[in-house]
Amino acid sequence: MTVPVDAPWLIALLLATARAVAWLFVVPPFGNRAVIPTPVTVAIGLGLGLMVAPGIPAADLPQTTAGLAGSVVVQVVTGAGIGFVVNLLLSAITAAGSLLDLGGGLTLPPSEDPLTLQQTPIMGQFYEQVAVLLLFASGGYLVIVQGFVHSFAAPAYSLAVSGRVASVVTVDLATFFTSALEIACPILAVLFGAQIVLAMLAKAAPQVNVWILGFPLQVFLVLVLAAVGISVVPGFLGSLLTRALGDGARMFGG
Repeated sequence: MTVPVDAPWLIALLLATARAVAWLFVVPPFGNRAVIPTPVTVAIGLGLGLMVAPGIPAADLPQTTAGLAGSVVVQVVTGAGIGFVVNLLLSAITAAGSLLDLGGGLTLPPSEDPLTLQQTPIMGQFYEQVAVLLLFASGGYLVIVQGFVHSFAAPAYSLAVSGRVASVVTVDLATFFTSALEIACPILAVLFGAQIVLAMLAKAAPQVNVWILGFPLQVFLVLVLAAVGISVVPGFLGSLLTRALGDGARMFGG
């Protein structure tokens, strides 16, 4: 029994799977090896490759072994670059929570985040888990996958676009810090006002132990204000996700 094998389709599948697996290893929440094991990640990447491979033109496929090896490396770099931009911008929500930990006095020893296996402060971990929950509850993860599939319409990475890639990453890094501050700024402003009030109280009534009074007050304000301020996270998550998908395509001229 002979099974016909279409060589161009197999090459297209290899290149598409290489980009998909590299992208999955970076983009959240698929990039966590503890939550999603490596074999599962590779299987998901193969599924994405099967979906995308038929749409890759045969004229764009390498014709030599050396060209194939180089194309695989280029696809891996392209997938990792697109995933890095998405990861960078979505991490702004976690950074906003970490700022609240710092400003609110929740400086307890950080616990291990089950999603990233890194030491993350309490509020930072809470904001991150809310963001991941919103991604799956709202179908945002499907938008991320759709953006990755559309990335094949743009050329892969090359030295000619290195300057554009550096520019996009630099701007997104600034967006990361700006977004984190915008999410946390209203709560931080209230906490700063509370510090001023406590300082005035210490000046007006030196017999009052402001330290004992101030610490539980700051923690209480953080918890109450975070419960109210978490309502802005969905809007920021949507805008950051849209920005990430647009920048991922623009890096390579899409």
